[in-house]
Amino acid sequence: MATTQYPVEDGSTRTERRVGIRVFIYVIGLHVFAGFAMLIYYAGRHGN
Repeated sequence: MATTQYPVEDGSTRTERRVGIRVFIYVIGLHVFAGFAMLIYYAGRHGN
């Protein structure tokens, strides 16, 4: 029988908050990465 050390709280406010924070961090990270890539392409185009 498998036992968990910590209780699982599916569907609770605490779990939803953790997921929301993780999604927010991923969205911000993706935008930072995309902005950096655009900056690299811009610098490459105009770096005669």
